[in-house]
Amino acid sequence: MSEKYKELLEQYDVKVLSTFRSRGTFQCETEQGLALLKEYHGSLQKLALEYEWKEKLAEAGFSSTDRYFLTKEESLVTYDRYRTPFILKHYFKGKECDCRNLSDVAASCRNLAFLHKVSSSIPEIPFENLKTETTSHLFERKNRELRSIRKFIGKIHGKNDFELLYIKCFDAFYKEASDALILLHNVEQDLAGTDCGVCHGAYHYHNVLILPDYSIATVNFESLCYQPYLLDLYLFLRKTLEKNHYDYSFFEASISGYSIYRFLAKKDFIFLYLLFLYPEKFWKISNQYYNHRKSWIPPKTLEKLQKVLEQNEERHIFLSRFADFLKTLDTNFL
Repeated sequence: MSEKYKELLEQYDVKVLSTFRSRGTFQCETEQGLALLKEYHGSLQKLALEYEWKEKLAEAGFSSTDRYFLTKEESLVTYDRYRTPFILKHYFKGKECDCRNLSDVAASCRNLAFLHKVSSSIPEIPFENLKTETTSHLFERKNRELRSIRKFIGKIHGKNDFELLYIKCFDAFYKEASDALILLHNVEQDLAGTDCGVCHGAYHYHNVLILPDYSIATVNFESLCYQPYLLDLYLFLRKTLEKNHYDYSFFEASISGYSIYRFLAKKDFIFLYLLFLYPEKFWKISNQYYNHRKSWIPPKTLEKLQKVLEQNEERHIFLSRFADFLKTLDTNFL
């Protein structure tokens, strides 16, 4: 162990048995189990809220998270000789959720629902500054950005391959974005009671660890926020479906897993459908392009757009099946 890490670990009341590096992190075997030491680049106020929330989750029965160690001085951070902040947190021996494995996906969604169930049972701590914008405001903002990007590209002389392809496919994607917003406005009153609470904010498959005893640990709560619980589920679902060619069986397994702890009502499925209807991946690539405006566009940017176009037929088949499912719920939504 280097002198630097030794000095940092000495700030904690923790007996270190061994140390090793894994995926760019510094991990320690301690008497309290596996721990991870890493630099911290976020806000100390947000860190304090995250610490408090994880402690409350543990008290309420959701304990398998990467909770923070406090230093001997009861601080969440310690500093090296260059004043770089570090945190030490509990970690786990497990594998990332395999998003191509139906059992892993269903178990991860069951775990997410349990997290939301426990979260909703905890008296709120001040999370005013963690609230996200409403979904209608989000769609409106993204649509404005899409129009600005289209206008910007339209004025370029000597367009490159990415820009030519973008112009060619823009209208179809923008129509989807507009339709999603119109439909959202039409049902906004019906969705007014959608459950909101403190969410993980980045519930990706790589933040879900399947442990040797098949229990689950949830890590990396840095994006903690206050929003509709379904946005956590949507994020996990979207990433999973993209990896599986929008195979509907992964959607069914996810919903079955989530429904074990949290009932999904008709309005919840309508909200999920609207989220999937919005061309999120196209907006994301558009935004990345616009924020990194360069005379030379990396080939990977063009490849990403081509992949979105290739996946779009699969996405439409999924949306069609989802719409058929909504009709079985006796909705007049579509």
